[in-house]
Amino acid sequence: MSMPADSEDLWNEAMALLIAWQARPEDEAAREAVRRFCGQSPDHRAAWAEAKQVYRLAENGMKADRARRRPRLSRRQTLAGLGALGLVGAGALAAPRFNRRWRADYTTAVAEIRRVPLPDGSWLTLGPESAVDVSFAEGRRRVEVLDGMVLCEVAPAATPFEGEAGELRAVALGTRFELRRNDGRCSVGVEEGSVEAFAGARPPALLHAGDWLTLTADGTSVEQGRRDAGQTAAWRQKLLVAEGDPVGAVVAEIARWRPGSVFIADPALSGMPVSGLYDLADPDAALAAVVAPYGGRVRHVSSWVTVLSRL
Repeated sequence: MSMPADSEDLWNEAMALLIAWQARPEDEAAREAVRRFCGQSPDHRAAWAEAKQVYRLAENGMKADRARRRPRLSRRQTLAGLGALGLVGAGALAAPRFNRRWRADYTTAVAEIRRVPLPDGSWLTLGPESAVDVSFAEGRRRVEVLDGMVLCEVAPAATPFEGEAGELRAVALGTRFELRRNDGRCSVGVEEGSVEAFAGARPPALLHAGDWLTLTADGTSVEQGRRDAGQTAAWRQKLLVAEGDPVGAVVAEIARWRPGSVFIADPALSGMPVSGLYDLADPDAALAAVVAPYGGRVRHVSSWVTVLSRL
């Protein structure tokens, strides 16, 4: 269903009504205002349905956040948090992106690329909003990607160089390779040399320059392919290469290049496959290009919250 030119106003009005209703669920006047709004047209009902979906996502994010933080927040405090940031709590929505960062030795901020030397002469290049834990001891060289992406430039040594991202492990055989942990998907891509990749309990796969391997978010399957080796870690040039990746994973990576929270109101849209080359120097245009093939649109709810949907 296409929405009219004033759909932004409709959507904002629907969310304002929803917040007022949630604050006073027993107030008949609030319920009547909702009924009147939804009864005006199918477009009003569509705006109301999407506002409820956005609210549920925001509330779930805040529940997860307050469970970590303690003490418990009251319903009134939760609603206040939603309203104070222009409909939703942006910090809570962003929390899953940072939930492992406290363990990290090295981190980056939004749109930041950071190059880090390691004790053995190797180098790490971290992509935006990434977190990496490093463990170097006698007989061990290990890097774990907790969140985001990193390019490992491995210095030759007798000790194997191991990289981990979730259930994916890569052992370098003298190489430059990338590891990613993004929206639950864990990937390795080789720019130079070769890597032995272990995905869960599966037999190892030997990857050469240009090869990539991804363990899906549910851990049930592995995807493999080849690309130009120069496209490995393309984020160094502010580019993103997608090859049949889920919209949700591509959006999560683009979101690392802009402040605030980006989330998808339509769960079905999140799983749709998308391919293309996206310019990360203009994240909003990249988001629009990702969802456009499915009739999606980008809606800026506030300066800190962006919603993608097909309404």
